[in-house]
Amino acid sequence: MENNTNYKHRDYSSEWLHLLVESALDAVITMDSGGRIIAFNPAAENIFGHSREKVIGKRVSELLIPPKFRTLHEKGLRQLLRIQLTALRADGDEFPIELEVVTVRESSNPVFMAYIRDISERILASQEKIDSYKKIKKILLQTVLAVSKALEIRDPYTAGHQKRVAHLATAMAQELQLDEERIEGIFFGALIHDIGKIAIPADILTRPGKLSREDEYYLKTHCFKGYEILNAIEYPWPIADIALQHHEHLDGSGYPQGLIDSNILLEAKIISIADVVEALTSHRPYRPAIPLEEALLLIRSKAGRWFDKKAVMACLSIFKRGYRIDDPDFSKLPLHNSL
Repeated sequence: MENNTNYKHRDYSSEWLHLLVESALDAVITMDSGGRIIAFNPAAENIFGHSREKVIGKRVSELLIPPKFRTLHEKGLRQLLRIQLTALRADGDEFPIELEVVTVRESSNPVFMAYIRDISERILASQEKIDSYKKIKKILLQTVLAVSKALEIRDPYTAGHQKRVAHLATAMAQELQLDEERIEGIFFGALIHDIGKIAIPADILTRPGKLSREDEYYLKTHCFKGYEILNAIEYPWPIADIALQHHEHLDGSGYPQGLIDSNILLEAKIISIADVVEALTSHRPYRPAIPLEEALLLIRSKAGRWFDKKAVMACLSIFKRGYRIDDPDFSKLPLHNSL
């Protein structure tokens, strides 16, 4: 009977809490209302490099937080938030942590417990992932440029065309304030939008004078050919669909599918305008170049019928501010060092 009585009155919850804190893999620090440490578990000793004997009674902000981050730490402590901070080890090394502070005892003199996780490996892994992604995109860009140059060798009259279209389309996308990922997709898509022309006989691409109806029909197949080539590759953007749709018009009068407004990608709508402006202002074997003012007047007159109104306005706006299609600044484009 006596043993049962002891069993009933023994505070096992306190023992379990103590064992849980002592065996935790994350640092657990208990503080009083003034931010002074009153408990410091083994994981905290391991992460920060301080023995518990040394830290008891010391303020967390003074001992474990670098001076430049103390205000942020104290603000987070007052608001009892889970936040990411920079902490300070005993050897002076700064490292990232995730901190969550909870109230252990509600009273006029409360006690707080801080759960701290060293997230150095998580941050490193995240950065390595970002670096790897950038490297892959750079390799992808270099591959796209190589293919683009191969096309330009077959068709010297369009040398530089895809680069200039990519630059103008990207500038328009930036003017429209699209997100960075979408802008990159427009840039990559424009760089290779005419890849299907690699399947068109060179004599059609370079033939002077007006093309026959049959030759025009054959030339228009480059959209489908481009789609077939690019659809076999898994890009993070709709590159193949851009190649397929860059000659479509909002009213369905474009080619090759006669799509209407809602069925055309915004990326393709933007690139189609850049493509027309660049093509009209450049010499071709079957027609001379026209002045930029005439090209801009054409896209303005077709806004809402052939071309997206907002994209047309973005194009007109950047030219009004002095944009030069014959002398584009590639330093402001994605991964410009690879160009």
